[in-house]
Amino acid sequence: MVHVGDGDDALLSRVYGDLLLAYFPANELESFDELRSGLAKDLRLVTTIVNEDSLPVAVAVGDWSPESGVLLLAYLAVHTDARSSGLGGWLMEEVSGGWQRRFRPRLTLTELEHPLAHESDEVLGDPVARLRFYARCGGSALDVPYFQPALGSGMDRVYGMLLVMLSGGAEADERSGAKVPAGPVREFMERYFLDTEGAIPVDLPARRLWQAMDRPGGIPLLPLTDVRRLPLSVPGRLGRP
Repeated sequence: MVHVGDGDDALLSRVYGDLLLAYFPANELESFDELRSGLAKDLRLVTTIVNEDSLPVAVAVGDWSPESGVLLLAYLAVHTDARSSGLGGWLMEEVSGGWQRRFRPRLTLTELEHPLAHESDEVLGDPVARLRFYARCGGSALDVPYFQPALGSGMDRVYGMLLVMLSGGAEADERSGAKVPAGPVREFMERYFLDTEGAIPVDLPARRLWQAMDRPGGIPLLPLTDVRRLPLSVPGRLGRP
């Protein structure tokens, strides 16, 4: 594994073009300049696996929010020629190991496409298979109608997404695994919207999201294996499949 550092522009450019730009829809992907800026500010982790020709074949990108103490696995991609070879699992071991030791996050989260809102694609991958992978890695969905903020000017929000907990650190209820405290999640989301959309939104989908986070006792966790129980966000209203 190679940890891409500030100044490794050649490798970072290959990672962005060969793995991120190739395997993520435009509205789900930040720009190369934003990726590089995060590295320079020490708010981003880029861990890649290279082949015998030193070309990147798999990558995990993490975004660190020091205000909330939340670490977001923003992107994980494996080249189509290297899928089903265990590379995704190796990267997840680093996420749950080295990344945790570096930042000591209160929570580690990721965003996934809801299988009932996003279709399987030969290049972009299968949301059902992706959910199974994260379930095997111990992930659980937060019971909130999640959508990804618009990542930049001229970009759209991505509805039909899931917010998934990968690691709860000291913040999760390790005894039951049933709930996550809302405080760090809400603080993280507010900062996320401020950094992307420029304001904390108050439209209907956002109000539903905040209401789901503010339930007494914390945010319930749901198994990724039961797709029809997972909350499904849509523009303008809250729904469930």
